[in-house]
Amino acid sequence: MEGVLNEVLVTEIEAGATEMARRAGEILQAHFGRPLEVEYKDKEKQDPVTSVDKESHTYLCEAISRQFPEHGILSEESSPDEMEAPAADFLWVLDPLDGTTNFLNGLPIYAVSIGVLHRGALLAAALFIPWPGEKGGCVLHARRGNGTWLDGERLSIPQTEGPQANRLTGLPASFGAQFRLRKGLRHRVGEVRMTGSIVYELAMTTRGICQYVVFGGPRIWDVAAGALIVMEAGGTVLVRRRRGRRWESLTSLGPSWKSGPPSLKKLRNWSASLIAGNNQIAPFVAANLRSRFHLRARVARLLRRLRRRRR
Repeated sequence: MEGVLNEVLVTEIEAGATEMARRAGEILQAHFGRPLEVEYKDKEKQDPVTSVDKESHTYLCEAISRQFPEHGILSEESSPDEMEAPAADFLWVLDPLDGTTNFLNGLPIYAVSIGVLHRGALLAAALFIPWPGEKGGCVLHARRGNGTWLDGERLSIPQTEGPQANRLTGLPASFGAQFRLRKGLRHRVGEVRMTGSIVYELAMTTRGICQYVVFGGPRIWDVAAGALIVMEAGGTVLVRRRRGRRWESLTSLGPSWKSGPPSLKKLRNWSASLIAGNNQIAPFVAANLRSRFHLRARVARLLRRLRRRRR
């Protein structure tokens, strides 16, 4: 990150994100288990958006614009017309309701995600999740270099040496189609759970409930908050970009700002495979996963090599 940021401003951003996550969580809880208006983003009706998604989105955008009027906003529910604008240096990346299908079906596994980037780098984060025994749910929050916190308690991911067969692991439904296990991980995957909410699973990793989680292709709003929450709790987040072969530590989301700010559309299209866990487990899992390369991808690579040889 270029220059030194005003620490007072960064502290205000974290505090603002924390309060907004809590209030957006209250909006969700007030509607949970009640009839909702539902629309779908796709013809197959597999990607729902509800009236409560929109209400949470509207609240967050209005709250950010009041408190930080010069900052930009990128939300899962942003309209396409907003995407051609260049990204602001301070960018709030929102998922007003992660786990919409769970929410619609009465499963209390969902989240509000607020991540704040400065020129693409993770700066501050807050996320709300419902939690057993916590009537108002709970909010995890962090800012870079200051740790991850939950209601005054600093969180720290347990630093076990490697994955254990009897502990919980989060894997995507598409895991078998995307990855193969090497021998070192084959009998140590753990007890697999799929919750339907990437943000919720990152929160569970931060709280030491999941020993690690793997995601095949999350979007920027899925990880902008949860990745920093994991890292500031002493964890590691590794990503492998599209068409990439190596796992790398996550430092920023989107392209460099050196040649000017990218468009919101370019950031919206960010996607990468991701592993999150403690500092021993995440690299171990990365070293023991192999991608399944499909025939079409292999043919495309072969054609590219042939073209280069002819030049």
